[in-house]
Amino acid sequence: MIEVLAAMLFGFLLIGLEAIVPGGVLGVLGFCCLVFSAYLSHEAFGGWFAPAVTFLVGSLGAILLVFIEFKWLSKSKLGKSLFLAHADDGISNSKISPDEVLAKEGESLTDHHPEGIVSIDGKNYDAVCEDGFLPKGSKVKVTGMDDFRIRVRRL
Repeated sequence: MIEVLAAMLFGFLLIGLEAIVPGGVLGVLGFCCLVFSAYLSHEAFGGWFAPAVTFLVGSLGAILLVFIEFKWLSKSKLGKSLFLAHADDGISNSKISPDEVLAKEGESLTDHHPEGIVSIDGKNYDAVCEDGFLPKGSKVKVTGMDDFRIRVRRL
């Protein structure tokens, strides 16, 4: 009987850790522990009733554990650091016309390592510096374009 409870509790532990560790492996292993506890119940008591009740109680306990975990975890301090709390409204550069920026001069608004933000004619663009590192505030010249970013060189 102790082995049945130990296998079931270990399965609950693995299923509980599944909410924190992504990937699904711990949840599958927890389910396997619940099946193993039903097997141990069959070995200890024989027949089909004890293993069926063991598996049913284990499955309902696991479902209840996951439900409570996500209800509680999403409101806890740990859960707030694990789950996304709000949508990210980031934007990407729109399609840039070559005539708009090619061969123009501007200023770097951020350090480039080698990527950063440059200002050209009052508009901000994602840029990659062909010289590598470029400090903030450096004067730059546009030398080429990629899909949504421009290539610059230090003046």
